[in-house]
Amino acid sequence: MSILRQIPSECKIRTELKRILFGKQLFCPFCQGKAIKKYGKRYRCKRCRKPFSFTSVTWLRGMKLSLQTFWLLVWCWCNKVPVDQAHKVAGVSLVTVRRWYEKFRTHLPEHALDATRLSGVVQIDEAYRGSKNKKYAIVGAKQIGTRKVVLKHIPEKSVDRKTAIDFLSNYVVPGSTLFSDGAAIYRKISNWWPVNHSYERHNRWEFTLTSEIEGLWGNYTTFVRRMYHHVTPEKAPDLITEFTFRFSYPEWFQSPVSYLRVAIMPLKQKQVHLWKTFPQFISSMQDANLLLKLAKKSLTTVPY
Repeated sequence: MSILRQIPSECKIRTELKRILFGKQLFCPFCQGKAIKKYGKRYRCKRCRKPFSFTSVTWLRGMKLSLQTFWLLVWCWCNKVPVDQAHKVAGVSLVTVRRWYEKFRTHLPEHALDATRLSGVVQIDEAYRGSKNKKYAIVGAKQIGTRKVVLKHIPEKSVDRKTAIDFLSNYVVPGSTLFSDGAAIYRKISNWWPVNHSYERHNRWEFTLTSEIEGLWGNYTTFVRRMYHHVTPEKAPDLITEFTFRFSYPEWFQSPVSYLRVAIMPLKQKQVHLWKTFPQFISSMQDANLLLKLAKKSLTTVPY
């Protein structure tokens, strides 16, 4: 009950959604008109007469949950509450929890991951997961001393040199120091991408240069097992992306508000410039004058 008491009222949740979507002033998301009339929980624009709500203009369209239940599910997901626990505390089915967890995951801003660049001293390694017939690989890199990591799903049983070079060219800044294990795919890697490469051999019990990236695989496995219990090969890319964001951007998951501010794109009000509308006004006035002249001419020519 202590958790449920922390859930804000529906009025406060609507206020927060309004602030995220529209900013300080409410406007029509279709015609950008400012004359808005409220009808219960919905709104209608007086100019274009189209109705809307704070959920119908986002990826929350068609949501059948109450706003408080939705808020509670976001809170559970942000705090890594396992699926079976969230099902009990929110009072919804396991299928509903998994479906909404997947929605929260897919609406993370992936452009932030594409813009990630690792520099300085970087550790790189690969891991292999999956069943006997559905194996896949994960290539990961971490900038040591920071929380900047990149994990990439590879739908192959093994990682070749071309995949490693593509990964480095996308996420590692040239001139960085690269630490890896003694795998053959990293040997003379500086001939294809300009990095200062050093490696160690794990079969000789050397784990100094890759200690942080090796520990990251344990963190990923623990995250999946505790929160989702297991992962199928089809869902693996999404879970890998979620873990990457959770590790690199922990501030996004501090509260439902912090998550929704990055997951819901704010609506931008288009500014109407007078120099664009003035010619249309002049042309409409000319058309009106022409119609007026034709009307007067027709009245004078009508016989009595």
